[in-house]
Amino acid sequence: MNDQGVGQRLVQAMELAGIASVSKLARRTGIDRGYLYRLANGDIRNPHKHLEDLAKATGVGSAWLGTGKGGPYDHERRQDQPLVHRLPVMEASVTVIPVHGEPYEVRGFVPDLFSNEHHQLQDAGLYKFYYVPEMIESFPGLTLLTVENALRPGPGLFLAWKTDNNIKRLYSFTCTYAGLEVVSTRDPDMEVIGRVRNMDYWKLDLSPS
Repeated sequence: MNDQGVGQRLVQAMELAGIASVSKLARRTGIDRGYLYRLANGDIRNPHKHLEDLAKATGVGSAWLGTGKGGPYDHERRQDQPLVHRLPVMEASVTVIPVHGEPYEVRGFVPDLFSNEHHQLQDAGLYKFYYVPEMIESFPGLTLLTVENALRPGPGLFLAWKTDNNIKRLYSFTCTYAGLEVVSTRDPDMEVIGRVRNMDYWKLDLSPS
């Protein structure tokens, strides 16, 4: 039986790490490109041989990559510890998405992906941050999203605004390839923000300064 789950998670891990192709992943890990293509396509029956190397190269947890349990970044903390990242942080403007009321801006500390060897984001000014402190329709609570400012074509997970009862709500949609065509789940009423390049479990300090 093919393991489509691992292949799909590998593709997601590559997107989160900004690795644009299997060839780049092969060069980064030293793993045979043909093997990685088969793994990404779900053709590898037992993919555990290189899981640790693939997890290290993409910055995700090997347990999540292999089994799908938990989240991509659960390896950043112990289960009995609060959410603490090992990544360096930087100060940035963040759009907070409350369950009720309008989104608002704060200054806070976010993961400094731009100094992490597993991410290839080159210019912090090309990205913006959105924070979901409590669960909403599209995201669980304590989710920090790094989003491209520029709207570029291609597959991925995208953020968008949609106005419900005169209040802007945050939603997501996906774009995927079906042959040569791009298939989108975007609602026509959505105002596109940009492609999500990274998702983190994160505890942002929202207390008044």
